[in-house]
Amino acid sequence: MYPLLPLLLLLFFLLPNAKCQTCGDTPSYSSGSFNVTLAGGNNRTFQLFTPWTEYECSSFCVGPPQEKRPLVINWHGCNAHVPVVAYQEQISRIEQSASDYGYYAITPVGSKEDLIDQFGWNTVGIQCGKFGEDDFVFAETLLDWAAENLCVDTARIYSTGFSTGAFHSNGLGCRMPNRFAGIAPIAGSFGRLYESECKQGSPVSVLSFHSRGDKTVPYDGNFEWLGQAEVTSLWEKRNGCTNETARVTYESETTICKRKECPGAPVEDCTLTGLDHCWVGGRSGGFESPGSCVAQPGDIDATKHMFETWEREAQHL
Repeated sequence: MYPLLPLLLLLFFLLPNAKCQTCGDTPSYSSGSFNVTLAGGNNRTFQLFTPWTEYECSSFCVGPPQEKRPLVINWHGCNAHVPVVAYQEQISRIEQSASDYGYYAITPVGSKEDLIDQFGWNTVGIQCGKFGEDDFVFAETLLDWAAENLCVDTARIYSTGFSTGAFHSNGLGCRMPNRFAGIAPIAGSFGRLYESECKQGSPVSVLSFHSRGDKTVPYDGNFEWLGQAEVTSLWEKRNGCTNETARVTYESETTICKRKECPGAPVEDCTLTGLDHCWVGGRSGGFESPGSCVAQPGDIDATKHMFETWEREAQHL
């Protein structure tokens, strides 16, 4: 009945950078790899995942969203697992959940360190990128690009990340809270030198995951980085908590999540027991040994929990 429809769909898949006029006059890109140019002239790369949706038109139509959808930015850790984007998706499955919930997902690529063959971020308390590279400018440029080129709900943009990417998510919540609805750092912290900078400012929803067995970013901190209890306390105070009672949202033999409904924005902290430096919850990978990130019965699935949390919180926006 529609002999050209299969061909048109095939062309759309084969041309990932093609624009479709959606969301009014806002163009929307399909999934693919893109570059943005920072203010200093540096080009930076990121992977875009676009959720495909069915919508009504003169015939059967499928393509990028026609209504504004949330966006999650997924920052990888400091590592040499090339390609870093594929590895980050392997351990996090963010794009899989983004597809299930109808989110855009952006996975930025870190800059390469000058002397070490690994990629990462220069952020609050850890340097794992090219000297002088400003990853806060990169984040801001990505947000501007998304607002201009995607059918994004700018009131529902989230940041998550693993390890160094978790540091960066904390830093973004600290420095750019008005551009994020929430952050979900996994196995990260703050540098102690940046603690005072982040004590005051606009609130932002926080959902943290960290294991007591983490040997790379110690749960209890060290001379350089805050411990997880200190990070949680910092966010609670910034979001206006005083005597609020913590509510348990998840509890098992390996995991406990406690949430406070602070006046400014909620703060939730999920603590695990024996897991290593890992993306929490049934994901592959591991820094100390190949099997050190195998999920144990009772381990929370961080990706599932963060999307469910964001969906619940969105009902109150």
